Amino acid sequence: MAGLIDNHTTYSSFDAGIRSATANNREDLMDAITIVSPTETPLLSGLSKVVCHSVMPEWLIDSLETRGDPDVGNADVQVVPESFDAEFVSMSPRKRLKNYTHIFRKTVDVSDTQRAVDTAGTSDEYEYRIQKALKELAIQIEFALMHSVMQSQSEVGNIGGTPATGRKMEGILHWIEPDPAGVSANYLDSSEEGTITEAGSPIGRLSEIIYNNHLQAMWDKGTSPRTAYCQKIQKREISGFTTNVTRNINASELRQIANIDVYQGDFGTQAILLNRDMPTREVLTIDEDYLQIATLRPILITELARAGNSTRCMIEAELTLKALSPATMGKIVWCSDTYYATH
Repeated sequence: MAGLIDNHTTYSSFDAGIRSATANNREDLMDAITIVSPTETPLLSGLSKVVCHSVMPEWLIDSLETRGDPDVGNADVQVVPESFDAEFVSMSPRKRLKNYTHIFRKTVDVSDTQRAVDTAGTSDEYEYRIQKALKELAIQIEFALMHSVMQSQSEVGNIGGTPATGRKMEGILHWIEPDPAGVSANYLDSSEEGTITEAGSPIGRLSEIIYNNHLQAMWDKGTSPRTAYCQKIQKREISGFTTNVTRNINASELRQIANIDVYQGDFGTQAILLNRDMPTREVLTIDEDYLQIATLRPILITELARAGNSTRCMIEAELTLKALSPATMGKIVWCSDTYYATH
């Protein structure tokens, strides 16, 4: 075709390349490393911290006698006649709760050669890997605080080359619903246990009525949660509640942002928080004042003996969760996993 220039002999960047055997163009590699993985750890960051001195810390719970029935009224009013002899009744014993400490570990092993070469985004690969491992360890702890199921350990170390099964703590979701095998607080009565409310049978859309029914059931036990944790679908459903909500307000632009921060209803006020570790079909309601992270060994970085031309370390922590009163926790289950629908 007339007018076209034959340019197949032009030497271009395709010929020079940056990674081929004949490459002679310099690479343009930004001297930074970007990580977009989520790093939120609201439980690990927000719960109070205490020290424990045993692999199985224990604590006691007690309760007062029941109140009079307001629907019965005067018949339940207590009174003692004048000059009446003292009468004694049997006293209920306190109950003992426990949890096992849970060991978390990350390791780092970087060769001396890699530490010596000029790398992009970091001046020392070993230090970078330690900082990354610390973030990953925090995420592991956060997930266990929510989901772990109590498990004892009968063996120590590696038996015949097979690692022993490690101790596991009881996480929040399972304190609310104790294991029937008897390894956790399944001996509590209904007034001492956490509150579980079903959104449907088997599945239902989370509504304001269901949410308030759940809070009412917790109030009947003498507790009012201060925080609700949920995944994205249930957060959107709560954002759709038409009453008793306080939303983020951008005062400078006088516009409302569709994101509930606080729900204020008949049974108290709750901060509604997105939580990546919550099951999609559930909403967790807790009072953080009754939850503690008990640390036996704080996070420690230990450099290990050299076995060759590399630097190695172990990052380890041992801790557990104390549920000082399981009745202060609850969850709504069997919610729809599809917004504005029942599935």
